[in-house]
Amino acid sequence: MKRTIIYMACAFFLCVTASKAQNCEIHLTTLPIEQGEEVPDNFNDFFITRLGNAVSATGVVADPNYDRFFVTGKFNHIYKETLAGPPMQYAVHTLLTVYVGDVLNRQVFANTTFELRGVGMSEERALLNALNQLNGGNAKLQSLIAQGKKKVLEFYNKNYTQYLQRARRAASLKHYEEALYYASSVPECCNGYDEASELTLKVYKQYLNYSSEKLLQKAQAAWGANPTERGAREAYAFLEQIDSDASCYNKAVSLANEIKKTVKVDYDFEHKQKYNDQILLEKDRIGAARAVGVAWGNGQKPQTTYLNFIR
Repeated sequence: MKRTIIYMACAFFLCVTASKAQNCEIHLTTLPIEQGEEVPDNFNDFFITRLGNAVSATGVVADPNYDRFFVTGKFNHIYKETLAGPPMQYAVHTLLTVYVGDVLNRQVFANTTFELRGVGMSEERALLNALNQLNGGNAKLQSLIAQGKKKVLEFYNKNYTQYLQRARRAASLKHYEEALYYASSVPECCNGYDEASELTLKVYKQYLNYSSEKLLQKAQAAWGANPTERGAREAYAFLEQIDSDASCYNKAVSLANEIKKTVKVDYDFEHKQKYNDQILLEKDRIGAARAVGVAWGNGQKPQTTYLNFIR
């Protein structure tokens, strides 16, 4: 009986671990083509969308938001030719190599090459039609992303403590957006996720208190400078951004009530904040914290990614 219980416990642990790993959200930044054959104007917009859709279909989140881990590609044309008309058309036979790597360490984790063909009324359309053959159901692409995902997880398992140290240091300087970027970057299936999520919620609370206090000061200034209906609406615009979990929330409610006594404005500040608080569960707060961090990261995004290390 005792042995059976142990086996059941082990099986449960393995199932939970497997489920957690399967549901782990890994993000890859989709980068434009900078190496290999020159591509037509505006082609990169389509390329990022198409590649992002294909990668996302494999279970990895691909988006243009800032992250050190990337997915991109380059073309190596076998031939391009003009087909006699009418109508005249263009044909392309090309090799697209897709890469997954680390842009900060200038490292390629994995790559694979797809042979593509396309025909269109222009060179750009021929290339677009060729790219349409790339999709998330392709076994080679799935294998490539799986290799890249494994490398990303290995990186975080090895380096998550450095991310948390950076987060704590930034928070100590009241650089809360930066702190949230580092703390919320650790994926759910990594060793340090529990510690990272705990830190994320702690820093997010500090961020809410700090930013809400700033909003309250702006509301007070707006109302103090113009105690009319116009000033009331300006003040309310700041008050409604204050989270009900912030330390200054009661002061915000008091100001809202003070404004109500002077100006009749049909605005139920306290009721709205209580509703917002009810729908913000812990998972939602982690998501909101990550959004703040991502916004900070996008502000640090370099204008040029310098992918000249791709060969």
